[in-house]
Amino acid sequence: MVYVTYSCVLHNLSISYGEHESKKDVSGGTDITASVESFQIAYSMGGASIKVAETHVDNANYQTGAANDIDGTTIALTLAF
Repeated sequence: MVYVTYSCVLHNLSISYGEHESKKDVSGGTDITASVESFQIAYSMGGASIKVAETHVDNANYQTGAANDIDGTTIALTLAF
């Protein structure tokens, strides 16, 4: 299951949100679902862009437990000359 939403708030500002779920069938056990949720924002001005993504993963590598729940923040600055 995949959901993606995108919105251009202002001429140079965009916001997006995405969700993805993936299920792994475990023989003789309970199926495990890995899920990813991400929120992104980007601002562009001329040849420069700054982008930020906040991402959360539940059951990474189809493993349960708090150690397999991952949060991450990505910040990118792009310059074109």
